[in-house]
Amino acid sequence: MSEGVVRSDDLAQTMPRPHPYGLRFDDLHHFVRLGGHTPMSHSSWRSLRRSTTVTAVAAVGLLSSGLLGAAQAAPPASTTVTGTVKTPGGGAVAGVKVNIKVGTTTAVAATTSATGAFSATVRTGTATIDLVGPSTPAAGLPQTWSIKNIGTSIVTNGVLPFTLPAAAAITAQVQRAGVNIAGVPVAQCSTTTPTADPAVVLTGATAVAPTQDFTGAVTSASGQVVINAFKDTTFGRLCGVYTQSAGGATTDFLSRSAIKDTSTITSITLFAPPTVPQTGIVKDNLGSAKSGLTVAFRSAGGQIDSTSALTSATGDFSSEIASGNVFARFNSRSLSATVAPPTNIPRSFKATIDGAANGTTPWIVNLPATVKLDVKVVNSDGSPVENAVVRPVSTSAYDVANSAVLVSGQPAAQITQQIFGDSLSSILGITSVRLFPDTSLGAFTVTKNIGGGLSRTTTVAAGTVLTSNTLVTVVLPPA
Repeated sequence: MSEGVVRSDDLAQTMPRPHPYGLRFDDLHHFVRLGGHTPMSHSSWRSLRRSTTVTAVAAVGLLSSGLLGAAQAAPPASTTVTGTVKTPGGGAVAGVKVNIKVGTTTAVAATTSATGAFSATVRTGTATIDLVGPSTPAAGLPQTWSIKNIGTSIVTNGVLPFTLPAAAAITAQVQRAGVNIAGVPVAQCSTTTPTADPAVVLTGATAVAPTQDFTGAVTSASGQVVINAFKDTTFGRLCGVYTQSAGGATTDFLSRSAIKDTSTITSITLFAPPTVPQTGIVKDNLGSAKSGLTVAFRSAGGQIDSTSALTSATGDFSSEIASGNVFARFNSRSLSATVAPPTNIPRSFKATIDGAANGTTPWIVNLPATVKLDVKVVNSDGSPVENAVVRPVSTSAYDVANSAVLVSGQPAAQITQQIFGDSLSSILGITSVRLFPDTSLGAFTVTKNIGGGLSRTTTVAAGTVLTSNTLVTVVLPPA
């Protein structure tokens, strides 16, 4: 071989096999397409060897990157999504808060502009979206509303066009005897935020139920207020609070509409029936006036509900009613052991009368005579147990007592009462309570705490006959 010249077969002998980067000479030979005896200078050979090494290193780098990518996936990509919130007619809804939560990430918030548009930078993936109505009610929509847990997928440069459910306008007219009343707040009677019928607000998403509330709607000088409501086939009733002055007395009372379906009505009239003051007095069986009792009347088929008022020091009351059938309730609710019990009536009771009234005849309410129940708590040897706690098994439930006629000419009242209010036994082991007669007294428990989280407890089963003064002896189990 001539000096300075390298033949391809010489090159084959000098090329290591196998190459540390996995390249074979056959591959190189194929790549550079060398002839069997094509001469090649040393400088060309060195250049080729360097380029081969670089190519091999690059190949190893690519292979290494691929293996790492397989072992550890790249985080989800972020993207900017855009969207709109509009009414079914295409009207823009401004000020809507759009909260987008992708997976377990923190929700990203955006607010729609005057054109109803919004944009947000979020990760791609499965998301839930909440829409919350603006603080200032938008025309044609409920006073406050929200549509939550809308399920969708966020894709790169995704577009989210939301269309709100259709809303119906309902005119509430507040009047008494044909006279319009201004300044009356009107809202749904429910104390919880109601839900409307489920609706699809985003193409491809499942239907969700909006919530809506109408607090803040007040009648104008014409006695009217317009309530905008999403479709709700179980809408319920509208209520309003109205102050009535009559006979020198001012009474607040509540009016209810009939049960309505927002998809079928356009107007509701509240307080339509004329009202009259129904007066009366509450006494115990001895003729003593009972003060501080709560009195409430419901009339006009539940359309008018007088707000609760307390009997005066002389036992008097006055409530606004619509003449006709009424539902009256008289109750006392003092179960605190630190408050002296009312004289000759139970600490806590409810007496309801489903009768009739016209406002011209005062109701003279005579409560039934009470009987005394003594509970004596003793040990197995008969010795008294002091500071044992006597309480009903269910502190939230009222025990049904015997019914009784309380008002002449009215049906018998249904009476319920709570039999104890965490009463403590005395040094003689006795605690006493006055109750209305009851032929089957409810169950109650007797407990004596002995320290260290331990106690001695027994239960007296329901069924005690209490039609006269009665003593019940309770033997506590040993510690």
